This record gives sequence, C-alpha cells and structure tokens, in this order.
Amino acid sequence: MYLSLYGTAYIREKHARRKTLGGTIQELVIELNKKATEDDEYNRKKYDIKFTSKIQPTQFKIKDLIKSEYKDITSRNEMIENKIKNIPNDSQQYAKNILNKLCEKIYDEKLVHYTEICGMQQDDALEMFVRFNSGGRPLKPSEITMSILEAYWPSARREFGRLLTNSFENFGTDFIIRTSLMLFGRVDKTIINKDIAENLRDNWEFLKKALRNLQQFLDYNNIDVNRFSGVWTVLIPLIYTIYYNHDYKENNDAMMKYLARAVLFRYFQNGTKSKLLKLRNSIKEYDYSITTDMLNSIYDLRVTDSKIEDILNTKKGDKICAAALYYLSHNWMNRDTKYEIDHLHPSMRFSDDNRKPFTISFQEWKEWKGNRDRLPNLHLLEGRSNASKSDMSLNDYVNDMNAEQRHLFYEHSFVRPSISLEFDNFGNFYTERKKVLSKKNKGIS
Repeated sequence: MYLSLYGTAYIREKHARRKTLGGTIQELVIELNKKATEDDEYNRKKYDIKFTSKIQPTQFKIKDLIKSEYKDITSRNEMIENKIKNIPNDSQQYAKNILNKLCEKIYDEKLVHYTEICGMQQDDALEMFVRFNSGGRPLKPSEITMSILEAYWPSARREFGRLLTNSFENFGTDFIIRTSLMLFGRVDKTIINKDIAENLRDNWEFLKKALRNLQQFLDYNNIDVNRFSGVWTVLIPLIYTIYYNHDYKENNDAMMKYLARAVLFRYFQNGTKSKLLKLRNSIKEYDYSITTDMLNSIYDLRVTDSKIEDILNTKKGDKICAAALYYLSHNWMNRDTKYEIDHLHPSMRFSDDNRKPFTISFQEWKEWKGNRDRLPNLHLLEGRSNASKSDMSLNDYVNDMNAEQRHLFYEHSFVRPSISLEFDNFGNFYTERKKVLSKKNKGIS
C-alpha cells in the first residue's frame, strides 16, 4: 500500500532490454461500480483492485488518497461526494462506503506500524533480514557475510577462490568464514564484523599456511582431506590448534583421536556453534593443544563402553559403520585404490533357513541373521577382490590365498588366526571379532 501511494509502477515494453528503466506507468485502482465486480456466481469478487494504464470513469486511483482533502476529516465527505457523481445511482452508496473505508484504514486506524529498535547487533540484523527475505530468494547467512567481508576487504572473494582449489576445491566459502570466526572472533555467531575481517585480511598468509599444514598432517596419517568436503566442521578445531601451536605435531596421536571421536561419536550432529566454542576454550586452556586429557574433559568426546557398543552395532549402509572401518583401516589403505564394504561370512549364506547349521537352535539362527550386516562381520575389500570373492564362503576364500595374502588378510581384517572360519562357527567368530574391534576402536579413539 505504501508503494502504491508514493511509488511508481511500470510495465517494461515487450521487447525492451531488462536493464532498460521505465516503461508504461501503471496505477493501482479500485472499481466503484458494484455491478462491475459481479462476474458470475462462481467468480464473484468482493472488490475489483488492479493495476492498469487506462483508468475508467468508475475506477478510483488509490494514489489520490494522499491528497490533503482526503486526510482532513472536514473536507473528506465533500471530496467523496464529488468523486461518486459519475457512478451509477445504485452503486453510489457502495462507492461511498469503499472510499470512506480506505480513508479510515490509512488515516484513522493507522495500519502501518513501526518499532524503533535500539542496541541491535549485526548478528540480530542479519537474522531479521534473512527472515524477511525468505519471501524472495532466501540468502544464506554466508552470502550476506561475504558481502560484509568484501566491504572491508574488496579482494576477499578472489582470494577465497584461489584458496579453495585442489584438495579444498569442494569445501566452499562457508568453511573459510566459519574457520575465521573460530580463529579471530565469535565462533558461536554467524557473521564477520570489521575487526574479524581485518584480522582475516592481515593474517591471510598464516591461514593459508595452516591449511597446508592441515593437509600435511592428514597426509602423514594417510587420511584424505577430500573426505571432509561435506563435513568440514570437524576440521576447524584442528586448524585452530595448528594455527596457534607450532609444535602441534607432538600431539599427533591425540589429534587423530579427536578426529576419530568427533566423527564416530557424531559430536557435531547438533549444537555446532556451541560445541566449536567449547572446543576452542578447551584447546586454549590446554596451551593451544589437543591432548587426550582435554578430550576426556568433554563428556561428548569421552570414550565409553556404550559408545563403542553403538559403533559395533552399526550396519552396512550406516555412515558411522563406514567411518569406523575407514579409521580402523586407514593406516594400510592405498589412497589410489577403491575399497568396498564386504561381508566376511557372505550375506547370502543366511538367507535360506534350510542352510541353518543343525548344531544351533532357531533362536541362535535368528541372532546370526540379525548380526550378518553388523560391523563385526564386515571389512574393507579392494573392489576387484570383492568381485572375485562374491558369495564364496569365508573359509574357502582364505584357503584360496597364498601365504602372504593370508597374512595380510588376518592383519587387516582383525581376525584371529586361531578362530575357525567355518560357517558353523559364525557365533563364536562374531563374538571374538567383536571383542577385537572393541579394543581397536578404543585404541583409535
């Protein structure tokens, strides 16, 4: 309504360029002839309000309401009476009521309200803008933050583009912004202010060095940085440590434990900002180091039997199951080789009840079938080997190996050579491997 009263609306010519300003002026009008609003019984309109460039005698241009004669109650009735003279007699009262109602809504009821807000912070203004803007194309906070950042550092976007290449190509600007908030500001907030922007600009080379060191740290531990492109939050505390502690390599094992725990315990599943703040405070308290004692001081990152049990009970297809196998195996994996999650005892072996070993009860058989897809019956296998193994029994698969292959199998799969690989022994095999994996999981985390 405000734009209709004080603004100007145009319709661009059909073949005009998009950047061309102006066009045919449109006015917002309301029909005062009651009969014109009655199309038929199925399409009846209460009021006929529209934009038009050709105003009819029975239409009232709403912008005329800003005239002082309509605002002044002493002259309003006279103005309305003059306006409805050209309206058919049977619609004059209808027209008079409409004009009176419009004047009341604008001048008497004062429908347009505003609230003056004092002491609003940038973060609050951003939240309000994002909410109001949701009617159009919603802008992500990072998009608005990037605009704010460029106001203080004009070349920021270009520098971000240069950094987010190669191993960090799929990380996105959100990653840099959140890392900057962790390093220089309030990681529990959303946007960058002037001080943070200037800190980021002045220390840009140091941040780039920290990211190079992060990649070297992961490479040293045979971890591919690309696997974190969609879950990069978990890397930010490592970057914080590397940035402020030049002797971070002395805590390599503890940093790896943090990485495994944060992933396997789903640490950042919720409350990301508050958890990053808690980690930053804890790392700072421990002289900018990630240590095992520091990790154990945070309950959600503390190793417990119940957390390990939850990991061991995950099934094929679960992200945590895949992550657990990765962290258990990353030391020996070839990063240029594709690995697949495979059943040790083939899944098909459990599908036919007629193949139930006669030595076990149906209750035990039911438990076996429930455990076939769980972590203790899974391992990582090279893609080509997985194809050749297919549904071969585990015992036949291992017996088909040469001595060196058999040695690597037992080493990489955490299967004790003393445990029978016959299918009839699945219950004992599952229990014993679960014990080994429980110990291994506690070791890596």
